[in-house]
Amino acid sequence: MTSDRRHRRAAIRRILQQHAVASQEELARLLLGEGIRCTQATLSRDLRDMGVVRSRGPDGPRYELDQRARYLRALREVIGMEILEVRHNGQLVVLKTLTGRAEGVAGFLDALGNPLILGTVAGDDTVFIAPSDPARCDELAAFVQGLVDGAAD
Repeated sequence: MTSDRRHRRAAIRRILQQHAVASQEELARLLLGEGIRCTQATLSRDLRDMGVVRSRGPDGPRYELDQRARYLRALREVIGMEILEVRHNGQLVVLKTLTGRAEGVAGFLDALGNPLILGTVAGDDTVFIAPSDPARCDELAAFVQGLVDGAAD
């Protein structure tokens, strides 16, 4: 992430914590007040990537940081660190995990609701993932490897 993006997103986070912001236009004005100029498309992408949600409160609509999205990102990072190896044979994806963590990894993968995953079976340090379509086994293995590499969404 570039330092401009990091700086802009830190400002967005700070503004949303300090102000009741009802629109992207209002947020753009507040950013401009801090010397940060950005397009509506960039602002919209930032809000999406940051997990910002628009909720309705007693005073009307308001943008808020969605803590669930932040928790999910952190959990993805932990799960990615717990997976030691991703392999497949064209029919089944097999993960090696840290000892005792296979069940947690499998539970996380099941909860994602990813249409590539038919189901999982976990042991102590091994997870078997049945792909919904064996022809997409490579794609499923790449998705799981993305968790390890920090790139899967």
